Amino acid sequence: MTEADLLARTPFPATRDSLAAQLREGGLRPGATVLVHTSLRALGWIAGGPVALIQALLDGVGRDGLVVMPAHSSDLTDPAQWQAPPVPAAWLDTLRAHTPAYDPATTPSRGMGAVAELFRTWPGAVRSQHPTCSFAAVGAGAAAITAGHALEDPLGETSPLAGLLRADADILLLGVGFDVCTMLHLAEQRAWPERPRHAEASPIMENGRRVWKRYTQPALLDADHFLPVGQSLLEQGLATRFALGVGHGLRVSARHAVAHALLRWQGQPVPT
Repeated sequence: MTEADLLARTPFPATRDSLAAQLREGGLRPGATVLVHTSLRALGWIAGGPVALIQALLDGVGRDGLVVMPAHSSDLTDPAQWQAPPVPAAWLDTLRAHTPAYDPATTPSRGMGAVAELFRTWPGAVRSQHPTCSFAAVGAGAAAITAGHALEDPLGETSPLAGLLRADADILLLGVGFDVCTMLHLAEQRAWPERPRHAEASPIMENGRRVWKRYTQPALLDADHFLPVGQSLLEQGLATRFALGVGHGLRVSARHAVAHALLRWQGQPVPT
């Protein structure tokens, strides 16, 4: 979508204040803990762009609240497994030897969008230590929610997702659908705890030096499998839709999302 297209579909620009008001109407409350996924362009023209949206979210939760966003860096994986596109085999040794180690302060997110990329650099942001599936947090308890993120558990029980679930967080999907709801990856790991694991490798700092670290992690569902869960949550009134800019947001309790997915998935074969 070009900027001209964005202008054409926006009758009037959204602002920090108008977005904050719509988020309040959607159920965001002071003191809340929220996991946020966004598509900025889906919301239309915003005066201030990603800055205004982040400000509106922080206004909504206030001093005692916590905002968390994914800050994944999927390019810090083994290049031998890259498929879209694959890289020449002759490059592999060079990429493994010279890709900079994961650094929470400097490693950019990849494929997360403008809001999440800005958010990881926001004043006071704390980012978890996982090289490919990190999360960034701003607000009360940011350090605690991002601590202890184990290398072999990117989206499971040591990840910020489990901490958010324990904290009774809400999930906000702003201009996006349930196919990007990372909390459902935690649900799938609880539904199928014995799923096969696959080999991975990333450049990290270990004992003060850069290493190419090999590890394993669980196989994950394609996110398209999350869409029926989300549709069911909406149909049963467990998720709510609200206006946001020229688009919409979705709000659902993390506990409801995980419990609902488990009801659908437990005892079933792993989807293919």
